[in-house]
Amino acid sequence: MATAGQIQYRIGLAKKKFAKFLKEIAAIKKKIKLLEAQQKKAKTAKKVKPKAKKKAKTRRKPAKRRR
Repeated sequence: MATAGQIQYRIGLAKKKFAKFLKEIAAIKKKIKLLEAQQKKAKTAKKVKPKAKKKAKTRRKPAKRRR
């Protein structure tokens, strides 16, 4: 059996690990929000700028065939 001190030590390690994990989750959530905001801006910017239509090229008459 483990002693009370050993168990307390393991609990302390687990709490530290859990705290680190929560910090990582918070950082990931923040990054996701930032990326979603960038995506939203990109979508609105894309909708605002319509593409200019290209002018139709004038077709050349085919060359006369020689007999």
